Amino acid sequence: MIPKTTLARIVARQRKNLDDRIAGMPRAILASMPYLTDQALLIGGVRGSGRSTLLLQMLQNDYPQAWYTDFSDARLAGFDSGDFDKLSALVAESGKGILLLDKVDYAQGWARFIGSKLAEGIKVVATVSLDTLLAVQQARQEGTDLQLAGSAAAQEAVVSASLFIPRRLGLFGYLEFLEAVHRRGGEEAVEEYLLRGAFPECCRPGRTASLLSLYDLIVNRDVLIAKGVRDRVTLCRIALFLLTATGGGVTANAVRNQLKVKSVSTVTEHMEHLERAGLVAFVPILGTTPGRQAVNPRKVYAVDTALAAALSPEESLSRERLFATMIHNHLARKYDAIFYTPECGGCDFVVAEEGFIAGCIQACYDGDDPDLMQMKIEGLSEAMRQGGQRRGLIVTLGRSERIPVEEGEIEIIDADTFLSE
Repeated sequence: MIPKTTLARIVARQRKNLDDRIAGMPRAILASMPYLTDQALLIGGVRGSGRSTLLLQMLQNDYPQAWYTDFSDARLAGFDSGDFDKLSALVAESGKGILLLDKVDYAQGWARFIGSKLAEGIKVVATVSLDTLLAVQQARQEGTDLQLAGSAAAQEAVVSASLFIPRRLGLFGYLEFLEAVHRRGGEEAVEEYLLRGAFPECCRPGRTASLLSLYDLIVNRDVLIAKGVRDRVTLCRIALFLLTATGGGVTANAVRNQLKVKSVSTVTEHMEHLERAGLVAFVPILGTTPGRQAVNPRKVYAVDTALAAALSPEESLSRERLFATMIHNHLARKYDAIFYTPECGGCDFVVAEEGFIAGCIQACYDGDDPDLMQMKIEGLSEAMRQGGQRRGLIVTLGRSERIPVEEGEIEIIDADTFLSE
């Protein structure tokens, strides 16, 4: 329990310290933020995506008179539901009608507190972990009350997920990257984006140490501690395997055999934890039945190309695989779901929106390799046939042209143009 007077001093110092912080380049997501209503705006993302900076930008540009509290502050360690009562009294005394709460899910009872503020007519913007955001999104889709995993769950009163508007903050998109590093687009810029990566604080040259430090934080804090994992060595081995296998197909059983893990259920559980922490994403095979997806490998993609390359024991990861990872991460920002097809050489990405197939895309770093390009065309044509699409895309590093096929037309497009759309 934190005394009210101590809590007031900590919050006041937090707010004063913001005056010395530089908000930096405005994030693209700000343009699509909804107006604050009787629902709380909940912003989540992988650690290092810039959630705190985004909240600072909103504070400085949109809500300069808002109340602000950072729950990751070490001075607020152990903040619980009783302390929220004191915070509520301080907010009432301030007369402020908007709350900006950074990493609010560090504290037990956060959802109930936000619900009570909304009931009082106070507007709320809060940042949370990706795991928390995914829990809120799932509850909203299922129309259920919010059920949060972890040690704080028992402290949460029943709160309707409909009280929250979830928004996921990704890493830098290509255009944001260009603005951040002051570059014009083009083939060389795409190569630079591929190698530097998309983490806002780590996209500058020579930041391998920062990437590795961030990786350790995600594994240790967002998975090991947050999920109560006991075997750190096994978790780290699985995380490293998945990140450096980016662009390839994996199954839990294959990972178990490769790493000599005792139980396939342990691998399955750790893979889910790492996905919910944001380190990797899995792409299932396109299929109409859960059985077809269950028996086939899933493609794995690292959250960031530079992170995957930095962790690889090889001298350098395949540019083809890193290029495919970059294209996947771009598509993941735009579409609800992504699948792949294995037939006729396979199609890397079949994207869907609201349950309907919206496009078929191949990633082909070397567009001048005739054998590779022919395989990509054949796999894409079959995916177009399966998905009822008349147009398909092959994204290359620098080649552009159009090719008529029986199913319609395939457009070969350079990555700079594709990533800029």
